[in-house]
Amino acid sequence: MQVTFINTTPHPVHVLNRDGELVLTIPAASQPLRLEERLESLGDLAGVPLVKKALAADISLPEPQEGVYYIVSLAVAQAARRPDLLVPDDLVRDDQGRILGCRRFAVVV
Repeated sequence: MQVTFINTTPHPVHVLNRDGELVLTIPAASQPLRLEERLESLGDLAGVPLVKKALAADISLPEPQEGVYYIVSLAVAQAARRPDLLVPDDLVRDDQGRILGCRRFAVVV
């Protein structure tokens, strides 16, 4: 079966093998998928504004297609909970903590 990855994030996704070698790069989305942020004022605490924050659960995603997987943020995966939505997992970082890539994908169900 042929697999197609579509990245909906604003960053390229680099997949590395166990030896840290690049095996796949999925280009960043030109128009990344974002969840709408909803805020509700709760007043203030000692003069500091306090809000209740939530991410909208209504996401505009294409219908699932056989062999097509979407790379999404964890927030999108948690809101949609579909098996075709993949989150970069087992992240590899450099000495300064910057993400170099991931070793696998995760599905949030």
